[in-house]
Amino acid sequence: MLKFLHCADLHLDSPFKGLSHLPREIFERIQHSTFRAFSEIVNLAIKEQVDFIVIAGDIYDGDSRSLRAQSYFRKELGRLDAQGIAVYMIHGNHDHLEGTWIDLEWPKNVHLFDGGPPQSLPFYKNGRIKAMLHGFSYEKRSIAENRVPFYPAKSRGNVYHIGILHGNAEGQNGHEAYAPFRVAELLEKGYDYWALGHIHKRMELHHDPPVIYPGNIQGRNQKETGPKGCLVIDLENNRRTFHETNDIYWLEKTIDLTDLSSVAEMIDHCLDIKENTRKQGKGSLLKLVLKGRSDFFNEMEQEGLLEELMEALQDGEENQFSFVFAFAIINQTRRNWNREQLQNDGGFIGALLTNSTEYTQVQKATKELYLHRKARKYIDPLTFNEEKELVDEAETLLLQFLLKG
Repeated sequence: MLKFLHCADLHLDSPFKGLSHLPREIFERIQHSTFRAFSEIVNLAIKEQVDFIVIAGDIYDGDSRSLRAQSYFRKELGRLDAQGIAVYMIHGNHDHLEGTWIDLEWPKNVHLFDGGPPQSLPFYKNGRIKAMLHGFSYEKRSIAENRVPFYPAKSRGNVYHIGILHGNAEGQNGHEAYAPFRVAELLEKGYDYWALGHIHKRMELHHDPPVIYPGNIQGRNQKETGPKGCLVIDLENNRRTFHETNDIYWLEKTIDLTDLSSVAEMIDHCLDIKENTRKQGKGSLLKLVLKGRSDFFNEMEQEGLLEELMEALQDGEENQFSFVFAFAIINQTRRNWNREQLQNDGGFIGALLTNSTEYTQVQKATKELYLHRKARKYIDPLTFNEEKELVDEAETLLLQFLLKG
């Protein structure tokens, strides 16, 4: 039997910038969330009796690691050492080896990969080599070259080979392209598992053999929504199980106001949504997006209404351990108008609505953007549905302006 835990992107000591305006109790809970999440990983590793843990980079959030973060991390690794659980870890772009910190002595169960070309480290069980792990730490912040060619190919024998790589897979946009690679290159090595890090969203890039980003262990901003955690891998039984570790959830809920008849009904509905998202033992940071065509659109635009809604949603939450704290309300509602009547009434608005249904010049209007030598590298041509959405959105904005008041 060989079982291990794969995690990445711990980002211990993350500063959670831009959140200091939250109530003190909630902000302090958020600040400790990455630590609590890693403690959950250690608890899970002990409970599952894994043979070892793989940490695929970005253990710390910055290259100047605080003594607090290092001391905490060493203490947790010591808990694993007491249970005979080995740790194989690399440093990534956030916590690269050129950073400044106070060196601490790690427990004897810790195996840290050096910077530079990939190393190969063995895992022994009952006196025999059961696995070979291959990986490298970032010796500097930016590793622009592909280092996959330098990983050794799998050798023969009953030894599992695990590649550890903190980098950006081809096609993963929106992330810095550190240590770029193609999945096909990884598969050529013949490894039994590739433990990836760097992308904060859980993704399986290949099923057999597994090539997996586990995501980060704790969401750090409103873009990193939903459950975060790690994977427990049972190689011999070919089982992979995701386990949540986050102490704080980032959540986004969309509320359609179309069928609601009053502001009071909207407030009650929002409060129900809040209660339905409460998770026992966890904290939640909630963003509400209000959509739909509303009969009380004018009331929604009144100054102070959304602020009052926010206060109602936040009331008393700072004193709850399993809190749900609304941090943003985005109003994307539209006025509920009779389109057919407006179109038949003629005049400028009628002509606008008639022309918008016949508009076919979207590509001509966006031509300059797609021809721009820098912009065109990052955007794909619009689909038919995306063009229609653009026209609908432009029509709505114009009508809201023209019919205001």
